[in-house]
Amino acid sequence: MRVRIILASIALSLMLSWPAQAQDQRLANYFFCTLAEGKTPPDLIAFKAEYEKAVEQAGLDGYELRVQFPLYSDDIGNGKFVWDGSWADFEAMGRITAWFEASEWPARFQKLMSCESSSLWRVVD
Repeated sequence: MRVRIILASIALSLMLSWPAQAQDQRLANYFFCTLAEGKTPPDLIAFKAEYEKAVEQAGLDGYELRVQFPLYSDDIGNGKFVWDGSWADFEAMGRITAWFEASEWPARFQKLMSCESSSLWRVVD
């Protein structure tokens, strides 16, 4: 997951040259993940709440988090889910990425989940 965060940071620096976003656009980073053996969706929901509280306490506004569980998928029931973090803009993305990389959170994520792939999207609401 750390490599994916670094790749997201590189993508951020490349995209900073893009024109400013309109007010109704956000950035979303989708991680396609699997729960670690012995971990359950309630464990993930509790972890999500704890992570959101830490982000808030760090004063990192402009961040939203969703966890998506499949209702239909070829491998449903194998602990698959999507970790969907989104930011108001590139500045907010840079702040939380820097905070995350300097924190204990990457190690905590690795104990709960493994993520196979990641993608960064521009979202228009």
